[in-house]
Amino acid sequence: MPLNQPIQKLYFSISEVAKMLDVKPSLLRFWEKEFKQIQPKTNARGKRSYKQEDIEVIRRIYDLVKVQGLTLEGARKALTARKGEASERGKMAAVAAASAAVSAQPTLDFSAEDRSAAVSKLKQIRQKLLEARASLQ
Repeated sequence: MPLNQPIQKLYFSISEVAKMLDVKPSLLRFWEKEFKQIQPKTNARGKRSYKQEDIEVIRRIYDLVKVQGLTLEGARKALTARKGEASERGKMAAVAAASAAVSAQPTLDFSAEDRSAAVSKLKQIRQKLLEARASLQ
């Protein structure tokens, strides 16, 4: 890490997060009970330490509840819907990357004999895997 860059904090106390959003710490503790997405790290004495990801979730909740005026149930549904959309986008990106990687690979020309030998070998491997799975159950 270069010496001229400031040190980034990894964890924030509940009072620091409350000041960032201009809310009371009791509201953050309440939201922590209501939203499973907020899971600050706690020490043996119960002191909460929020990571940047926790703060981003809290900012989204603040926006949904305080700015947009949603109920807690509505905010919960909006958060899970957003999470689902993000995971779908992630899946689509992974599929696109995989298809791009496959299309970037050179095509190999195999003879019909090579293909049939490979298929029969794969069938043998599949059979052994099925037998192994059956013995484990």
